[in-house]
Amino acid sequence: MPKEISYKIKNNTIAIDFDGVIHKYSKGWQGLYNTYDPPHDGAAESIRELKKRGFRLVIFSSRPVEPIHEWLKKYDLEDCFDEVTNTKVPARIYIDDRAYHFTSWEKTMEDLF
Repeated sequence: MPKEISYKIKNNTIAIDFDGVIHKYSKGWQGLYNTYDPPHDGAAESIRELKKRGFRLVIFSSRPVEPIHEWLKKYDLEDCFDEVTNTKVPARIYIDDRAYHFTSWEKTMEDLF
Protein backbone atom coordinates (compact mmCIF):
# COMPACT_ATOMS: atom_id res chain seq x y z
CA MET A 1 0.00 0.00 0.00
CA PRO A 2 1.43 3.44 -0.95
CA LYS A 3 2.56 5.68 1.86
CA GLU A 4 0.59 8.92 2.14
CA ILE A 5 2.68 12.07 1.82
CA SER A 6 2.09 14.75 4.41
CA TYR A 7 0.62 18.07 3.31
CA LYS A 8 3.68 19.84 4.75
CA ILE A 9 6.09 17.88 2.55
CA LYS A 10 3.89 18.24 -0.54
CA ASN A 11 3.41 21.98 0.00
CA ASN A 12 7.18 22.50 0.42
CA THR A 13 8.16 20.50 -2.70
CA ILE A 14 8.81 21.99 -6.13
CA ALA A 15 9.15 19.44 -8.94
CA ILE A 16 11.21 20.65 -11.88
CA ASP A 17 11.48 19.02 -15.30
CA PHE A 18 15.05 18.40 -16.45
CA ASP A 19 15.16 18.80 -20.25
CA GLY A 20 14.27 22.28 -21.45
CA VAL A 21 13.92 23.71 -17.93
CA ILE A 22 17.18 22.91 -16.12
CA HIS A 23 19.22 21.37 -18.97
CA LYS A 24 19.15 23.86 -21.89
CA TYR A 25 18.23 21.07 -24.37
CA SER A 26 19.00 23.22 -27.44
CA LYS A 27 19.13 20.29 -29.91
CA GLY A 28 16.11 18.43 -28.56
CA TRP A 29 16.17 14.71 -27.84
CA GLN A 30 19.56 13.12 -28.53
CA GLY A 31 19.15 9.89 -26.57
CA LEU A 32 18.57 8.76 -22.99
CA TYR A 33 22.14 9.35 -21.81
CA ASN A 34 23.03 12.42 -23.87
CA THR A 35 22.77 15.46 -21.61
CA TYR A 36 24.84 17.67 -23.89
CA ASP A 37 24.02 21.24 -22.86
CA PRO A 38 24.86 23.42 -19.85
CA PRO A 39 22.12 24.73 -17.55
CA HIS A 40 19.38 26.91 -19.02
CA ASP A 41 20.05 30.64 -18.55
CA GLY A 42 19.27 31.57 -14.96
CA ALA A 43 18.59 27.98 -13.89
CA ALA A 44 21.49 27.51 -11.47
CA GLU A 45 20.92 30.83 -9.71
CA SER A 46 17.17 30.29 -9.42
CA ILE A 47 17.56 26.73 -8.17
CA ARG A 48 20.05 27.85 -5.53
CA GLU A 49 17.66 30.62 -4.45
CA LEU A 50 14.74 28.18 -4.14
CA LYS A 51 16.91 25.86 -2.06
CA LYS A 52 18.06 28.78 0.11
CA ARG A 53 14.40 29.63 0.75
CA GLY A 54 13.89 26.15 2.15
CA PHE A 55 12.09 24.33 -0.65
CA ARG A 56 12.47 20.60 -1.20
CA LEU A 57 13.54 20.36 -4.86
CA VAL A 58 12.88 17.32 -7.03
CA ILE A 59 13.88 16.76 -10.64
CA PHE A 60 11.37 14.74 -12.62
CA SER A 61 12.23 13.42 -16.07
CA SER A 62 11.53 10.62 -18.50
CA ARG A 63 15.30 9.98 -18.54
CA PRO A 64 17.03 7.44 -16.31
CA VAL A 65 18.33 9.12 -13.15
CA GLU A 66 22.02 8.19 -13.66
CA PRO A 67 22.83 10.67 -16.47
CA ILE A 68 21.01 13.42 -14.58
CA HIS A 69 23.07 12.77 -11.44
CA GLU A 70 26.26 12.91 -13.54
CA TRP A 71 25.13 16.18 -15.15
CA LEU A 72 24.27 17.73 -11.77
CA LYS A 73 27.72 16.83 -10.47
CA LYS A 74 29.39 18.33 -13.57
CA TYR A 75 27.59 21.65 -13.01
CA ASP A 76 27.93 21.62 -9.20
CA LEU A 77 24.18 21.38 -8.60
CA GLU A 78 23.96 17.95 -6.96
CA ASP A 79 23.50 19.41 -3.46
CA CYS A 80 20.50 21.49 -4.56
CA PHE A 81 18.18 18.54 -5.19
CA ASP A 82 16.58 16.21 -2.69
CA GLU A 83 15.50 13.68 -5.29
CA VAL A 84 15.79 12.80 -8.97
CA THR A 85 13.00 10.61 -10.29
CA ASN A 86 11.16 9.52 -13.39
CA THR A 87 7.84 9.22 -11.56
CA LYS A 88 5.41 11.95 -10.61
CA VAL A 89 5.86 13.09 -7.03
CA PRO A 90 3.47 15.05 -4.79
CA ALA A 91 4.42 18.71 -5.11
CA ARG A 92 3.18 22.25 -4.61
CA ILE A 93 3.98 23.08 -8.24
CA TYR A 94 5.48 21.45 -11.32
CA ILE A 95 7.77 23.54 -13.52
CA ASP A 96 7.74 22.00 -17.00
CA ASP A 97 8.32 23.39 -20.49
CA ARG A 98 5.70 21.10 -22.03
CA ALA A 99 2.95 21.41 -19.48
CA TYR A 100 -0.57 22.49 -20.31
CA HIS A 101 -2.58 24.41 -17.75
CA PHE A 102 -5.85 22.53 -17.45
CA THR A 103 -9.00 24.51 -16.70
CA SER A 104 -11.71 22.37 -18.30
CA TRP A 105 -12.09 19.58 -20.83
CA GLU A 106 -14.07 21.89 -23.10
CA LYS A 107 -11.19 24.40 -23.21
CA THR A 108 -8.63 21.61 -23.59
CA MET A 109 -10.42 20.13 -26.61
CA GLU A 110 -10.77 23.58 -28.12
CA ASP A 111 -7.05 24.25 -27.69
CA LEU A 112 -6.03 20.88 -29.06
CA PHE A 113 -8.19 21.03 -32.17
